Amino acid sequence: MTASTRMLRRPGLIALTLTVTFIVLWARLAPAQDVDANAALFERYVEALRRIAHVPGISGVILRDGRPVWQRGFGFANVDARVPATPDTLYDIASLTKTFTSTLLLQCVERGTLSLDDRIARYSAAIPEATATVRHVLTHTSQGTPGAAYRYDGGRFAALTSVVEACQARPFRQALATLILDRAAMTNSVPGHDLEQPTPSLAALFDVPTLGRYVSSVKRLALPYQTAGNDFAPAGYPPRDISASAGLLSSVVDLAKYDAAIDTNVFISPDSQALAWTNAVSTTGQVLPYGLGWFVQHERGVPLIWHYGQWPQYSALYLKAPDRRLTLILLANSGGLSEAFPMADGDVMASSFAKAFVRIFIP
Repeated sequence: MTASTRMLRRPGLIALTLTVTFIVLWARLAPAQDVDANAALFERYVEALRRIAHVPGISGVILRDGRPVWQRGFGFANVDARVPATPDTLYDIASLTKTFTSTLLLQCVERGTLSLDDRIARYSAAIPEATATVRHVLTHTSQGTPGAAYRYDGGRFAALTSVVEACQARPFRQALATLILDRAAMTNSVPGHDLEQPTPSLAALFDVPTLGRYVSSVKRLALPYQTAGNDFAPAGYPPRDISASAGLLSSVVDLAKYDAAIDTNVFISPDSQALAWTNAVSTTGQVLPYGLGWFVQHERGVPLIWHYGQWPQYSALYLKAPDRRLTLILLANSGGLSEAFPMADGDVMASSFAKAFVRIFIP
């Protein structure tokens, strides 16, 4: 982000800060509240912030102990047609796709078909550093001297597509569908927008009923918009294909199923999940903000596991507090959930959405 862009967004950021400060103070002054009261408070915050950030539509879910305790839609999936955003609305979840890649790779590690310390050059020529490993790419530490420093890079992460395909012995989107989406009964999720009108080679990866389901699901995809000054404007779709880095279409209802399956170790063992949720450490001993496909941090002693997604046209926030058995998932049809916040730096509390959720639900 350029300095001029930051200045243009400064009034909006001030408004966001004031809004979250007011609600957090309200939460602190109020007496102890139950989940429903907290959810109602958070709901008012989300709607206020949606309007301040000029986001056309947002869908959200909060889970406690693996069960949705709150799910809502705000604004519109299609503004001109006045189609409301709902929990079933589909969005391009952008970089939340990286968490699925982490799971697919760790399945390979468990089966012995992959070592995270394999050289990435064995699978892809996209990473120029000769000594970079799969682990380095997975932890965003492959640039320069591999392992020495963290630098978030979604383009480099996409090199893991070929790693998944090699160790799972099938195309990436087929592995994603069979080993995660189907296992979690994520029946409305689509492994790539291009499956709306698949080429013959893509169509050959799935049976006819599955392809029909994907086409039907894409009809619920929220239209894309971009922030335009103090408003928003229609935008073109982001890349319609899928990689290890981005491209899955999903809803908060389906992602709630994914979250519940993660917490019950449907995909990988507890030890493997714990490994994914452990901070990487640089070669100089610095604790980094990223694990294996997930951001990892502590807020006032509470572990927070999270990821964000950001296209200019779609954005997402997935925040877990495993010790509290709490999860928040938000999806939007503009960049407004993420673009005003330096999420790649590794502090989820930079997001006003996340800050309000944490302050309200994790006192």
